[in-house]
Parts: sequence; structure tokens; C-alpha cells
Amino acid sequence: MLDRLTRQFLPAVFIASSGREPLTGAGDLEVGILLRDLDLMTLIGVAEAGPENIAVDLDSVDGLSADDAGARFVTGRLGVRIVMTRRPALAALVAEAGCLGLVHVFAFDSTGLNRALESHPARNGVGTVISPGPVLSHLTADDLERLPRPIVAYGLIDAADRARQLLSIADSVVVGPECARGLAGGARISR
Repeated sequence: MLDRLTRQFLPAVFIASSGREPLTGAGDLEVGILLRDLDLMTLIGVAEAGPENIAVDLDSVDGLSADDAGARFVTGRLGVRIVMTRRPALAALVAEAGCLGLVHVFAFDSTGLNRALESHPARNGVGTVISPGPVLSHLTADDLERLPRPIVAYGLIDAADRARQLLSIADSVVVGPECARGLAGGARISR
């Protein structure tokens, strides 16, 4: 069950973007934008343009440190409400600011998953991003239960059918523009 903070901020579908290309073609599908692999000036420009449902991968912004000051700048100055990071303490700081912090976990094997979960703050306002996303469909029920929610599936989700299947497990998925167009053309997305 998603809490009120999560429902308020987290769309079911994010389109991954570097902020340099226009995002079109999602139709009536309600999506967010995950800004990643971009520079600070592009991030500022996109954030100031005011699109709703922006999330930022703090670790991939060139010219912005992925530290306390960077997290405060993104949430306070730019008003971004969802911040993804590999650093659990930064995700907790984002949550303390009343935003949604997402700890990015690279789940290539069970050892990596276990180590990441050991350092996860597991508190209200801090969720989990699993990369690559399709790994979620191979986790045991116990492993899924251990993942702090909300859960976002990220990476290697290139088909609308795969995204829909992952939304039966995760609270949100990150897809490319082409996959988003496929989702827009199909059945309604619910969670």
C-alpha cells in the first residue's frame, strides 16, 4: 500500500531524459520525467520551466555534487520532489525535507542486493530503485518484502508489455520515450 506522500509525488511511469530532447508522444498517459545524465545548467533550465513530476538522479548531474548541499539545492531551490541516489544518507535527507528519496540499488546478484539493503535507511519517505528493473520479476517473495516501498523498476525496460508486467510488482517504472508511447497506446496503467 502506498502512503499519501508517495501517491502525491510518484507517477506510475517515468520517462528517462537528459533534459535536452523534447518529450512527446505519451498521449493521455500520466508520466513523470526522470532527469539523468545531464549537466547542472540543463537541470536548472528544465526545473525552472516548471514541468510537473520531475525526478532527478542526483548522482548523474555533471557540475552538482551528490552531497547534502546538492540534495538541498535540488529540493529547496529547484523544487524537485523526487531524488534518486546511490547514497542512503542523502535519500534520508531528502525525506527529512518532505520529499521522496529513492535509494538506487544495483541488483546484479543477491550479495549486492543484500549489502545495499543493509545500508538502506528503511524509513517513511525513502523508497528503493532496482536496476536493472526486470530483476524484480526474479526476486523471491521474501526479497520483495524486504524492499522498502515505493519500489521503482529502472533499466532494461524497453517494451510496454514488460513495463506493465513490472508494474504488477513495482510502484513505478522508468522507460524510454518509445516504450512510453507503447504504454500510451495500450491498457490503462494502475497501481
